[in-house]
Amino acid sequence: MATTDIVPATDDAKMNMTPMIDITFLLVVFFMLTIDLSSKEFFPVDLPYARMGVDDKPVPGEVKRFVINLTRDGRIIFKGNTFELTSPDAGIQDDNIVALRTALRQIHDSGGGSALLREPDGASKVPVMIHADWGTKWKYVQWVMQACAHPDIKIYKLQFAIKVPKPEDGN
Repeated sequence: MATTDIVPATDDAKMNMTPMIDITFLLVVFFMLTIDLSSKEFFPVDLPYARMGVDDKPVPGEVKRFVINLTRDGRIIFKGNTFELTSPDAGIQDDNIVALRTALRQIHDSGGGSALLREPDGASKVPVMIHADWGTKWKYVQWVMQACAHPDIKIYKLQFAIKVPKPEDGN
């Protein structure tokens, strides 16, 4: 028996790529459904300009920062909760600041205990970004900063969201 009898004269052997394509499309669909590329934590506000701002890049191994949104009309939006600061009743304003403090404190209680998110002196390792509209009253920003610095919370790593002016803006 000659070797030419074993090997077919034509090359009709082809690989069926249908299962490979099916798996690829399933993976694409899986990643499209599970990956969230949006910035849900950022409420749409008109940020103030800063000429001397420094880009604060995340440090590898650093705890993810949390964003506190301040709107022009005096609302704080944090982790899906809204706290009103514009009430003429000072008691309601205080209650909303206390509620914000409680929400900030819960950050440390999630994920295995507060010791993981605190320095040995009790200060927070969690940075907080204040994402405020340029027309927000400064007193509201101060109230948020005071809530972060409360002795029960001790968040001292504050960042402020800004936009950098373009040379043609003239701002």
